Amino acid sequence: MNDADKRELANLKQRQQALHHLVQKLAEDIQRVEMRLALDALKASEATSQSSQTAPTPAIAPLPVAKSSLPEIPPVIEPETEFVAAKTDFVAPEPEIALQPAEFVPSFVFQDAQKIPPVPAKTPALPPPLPPSLPPPRVVSEPKSPEPKASFEMRLGTYWLVRIGAVLILTGLVFFGNLAYQNMGAAGKVSLLYLAGGLLLGAGAWWQRKAASESLRNYAQVLFSGGLAAVYFTTYAAHHLPALQVIASPLVDGALLLGWATFIAWIAHRWKSELMALFGTGLAYYTSVITPVGGFTLYSNLVLTLAAVFFLVRNRWAGLSWASLVATYASYGYWRFYQGGQGWHWATADQGLAFGASFLFGYWIIFTVAVFLSKHENIAGGRRAAFATFNNGALFTLFVLTMLKVDTHRFWQFSICFGTALLVLAEVARRFLKDESVTKNTYLTQGLVLVTVGIVSKYAGMQLALVLAAESVILFILGTLRKNIFLQTGAYISGAMSVGWGIDSLHRDDVHGLWLGVALGALMALNACWSHWRMLWADKRELRPVPAYFTLLALLMWAVTTWFNTSVGNFPLALALEAVALTATIYFLRVREIAVLGQGLLMLAHLAWLGNFADAQNPPPWWNPLTLLALTLALSHWWQRQKAIELRAAAGVVFQSIYAAMLVALTLVWLGPKNSPGEWIAVTSALAVGVTVYGVATRAWPLAACAQMFLFVSCGQFALRVSSSVKPEWYFPLAPVAALAGLSFATWKWFAARPESDPKVRAPLLQLAMLYRWVSLVLTLWWVNRYIPERERVWVLALMGVCAFVFAGWRRNREALLFWVALTVTALATLWMLPPHEMIVYWPNFLFVLALLAQQQAMRKL
Repeated sequence: MNDADKRELANLKQRQQALHHLVQKLAEDIQRVEMRLALDALKASEATSQSSQTAPTPAIAPLPVAKSSLPEIPPVIEPETEFVAAKTDFVAPEPEIALQPAEFVPSFVFQDAQKIPPVPAKTPALPPPLPPSLPPPRVVSEPKSPEPKASFEMRLGTYWLVRIGAVLILTGLVFFGNLAYQNMGAAGKVSLLYLAGGLLLGAGAWWQRKAASESLRNYAQVLFSGGLAAVYFTTYAAHHLPALQVIASPLVDGALLLGWATFIAWIAHRWKSELMALFGTGLAYYTSVITPVGGFTLYSNLVLTLAAVFFLVRNRWAGLSWASLVATYASYGYWRFYQGGQGWHWATADQGLAFGASFLFGYWIIFTVAVFLSKHENIAGGRRAAFATFNNGALFTLFVLTMLKVDTHRFWQFSICFGTALLVLAEVARRFLKDESVTKNTYLTQGLVLVTVGIVSKYAGMQLALVLAAESVILFILGTLRKNIFLQTGAYISGAMSVGWGIDSLHRDDVHGLWLGVALGALMALNACWSHWRMLWADKRELRPVPAYFTLLALLMWAVTTWFNTSVGNFPLALALEAVALTATIYFLRVREIAVLGQGLLMLAHLAWLGNFADAQNPPPWWNPLTLLALTLALSHWWQRQKAIELRAAAGVVFQSIYAAMLVALTLVWLGPKNSPGEWIAVTSALAVGVTVYGVATRAWPLAACAQMFLFVSCGQFALRVSSSVKPEWYFPLAPVAALAGLSFATWKWFAARPESDPKVRAPLLQLAMLYRWVSLVLTLWWVNRYIPERERVWVLALMGVCAFVFAGWRRNREALLFWVALTVTALATLWMLPPHEMIVYWPNFLFVLALLAQQQAMRKL
């Protein structure tokens, strides 16, 4: 009996005494109430007999009262008023007497002692009044008396002095052994040591039976443990110490030591002492290590492992099981890597794997059984998972360290088989340890890791990538069906690994690699589809994390596979076609992530095309950029009109804007090198007008907006070429002027015909149209300055000003009047700056002055 059991027994005895006292008090209270009821019954019988002559007595009917183990309670009689009859031991007079009303509440319904105040007897009148019922008794709990705390002197004498005495006894034995060492032979010395150990054992056992107090039993246990240790180490010395060697065979000595350790464990089990069991088991492990006889260490470890698991299941000794777990694998490592006292060394090929591995797996199986059978709170939850993790890790580490030097080619088999076993254990834990999901998840995670490591070790290249991809699909489907985050996480990791290995295994123009890359990407797309169909079909977000993750893996694999199996010129077209195909999947797969993220392939196609053909030295054939432009324009219009994907309105506009910008950039890069500088000014202006008109006609507003980039390029080319020394033909620079004026006028007419248009759209565009007009005026003045001869500039500017003045007067337009002012001021400045006298005295200039005076007179009349 250990200390905890003894304390529990003492507490139970204290509670038994308290309950006995409570029962005695209840009996006294019941007897007092019965006596009071008997006296009231006598008085009531006399009054009833006197009144029975004048008034009839109503019939009374007794009510049954439940019986109990306490003294019998009298029956309850219920006439018009309630009366209680008490059954007493003495003989009452006839007839049966009605009792004084009183309400009796038995006190045994309460848990603690209750005190009922005495009720004084009353002499009832005729008819007897109904007195008030007794109040319910108060529950009075007796305060628990605190356990007396042992004094310092008692603790010193019963706890510390006991242990100090045991140490002194062992020290005396050492000195005694030294004396015997100098004067006796080996057999005599061993005999004396055995005698000393036997005396300690006898004294401890006798005192254990005779001692009455707890402190003396504790002292007896210390003496007995000292005797056990003395016998063990005497047996150890009988072989390992030359001065005491009487046992020549190490096997016999090891068997004796192991037997004695087993006896210690048996004593510990009988006494229910985990500390003594730990002591005996530790000595047994020490014996198995120090006995270098064949497989003695392995066999003894197996037996000790079974003993530790037995103690764990039977007595719930968790500490012993942890110590046995560490000691078992440590002693195996000592046997494997320090065998025969040869020093630390690796396992050699001639030693093989079968013999040692059979014991190693036996240890693992036994401790795995302990994981599932243990019910102790110290091996539950996270502690159970830690116990299983240490067991699995020790087996894997020790076996792999042996395999590295013995058989390295079968590592993948061991890893896959061991991982599969852990996956099976995960399922077993799910069924039998339902309240401890951490154990199941621990086995599951470790099993997935080992299976993946085994696959990686076995296969290589694209085959490895495909196997990992298949593993990802299987894990993801199982994880979603069971709603297990660990299986799903394994699917995410193995999917990324498969794509990485797949990309690393691709080669240029390899048809086999092409199909494998397509298949690998399809497996990732299958995961994306499964996540949509099974898990997230009701999720309305534009991009859901899980389908987006697997879709990105598939797109990455397909894009790289396309790069390795197409030419440089055809790579952008192939990507664009893939983007169109992935967009079409929304109508039968219904996975919006594939369609949305597939647009990235089209963007990548444009970037690849610009990177390949930005250099004009290697232009593509005409159909190449034209095909890419057509595919991009088609997808842009699809985003303009599609209803299959529920996205915010801004998402479609964003895609249209990106595609429109890519269309403009590709057109500029494609057509720029094919035109001369002057022609390029006109071509860009024509493209600006044409694309703008097309965008307005098809209501592709982002395309119409991006078309203004052509006009910006045209104006830039105008400034660059007109200001250079080599000017283009005079009519080419007029193209941006005409384009700006035409677009401005068209914008004004558009909104003039639609007054109901949104002011938020109309106002900015009308301001842009006004900016176009002023830019057109600036370009016109620049053109006049560069292309009109110096002598003719004044009257040309004056003529343009007159036209603006007439238009302003006709339309009452203030902006046209400002144009007139700008043109007139420029003409006057030009006239003033003409240096030669012959150029100033020129009859068109005289007409300009007359026109200016006429305009002044007209201004006065307006």
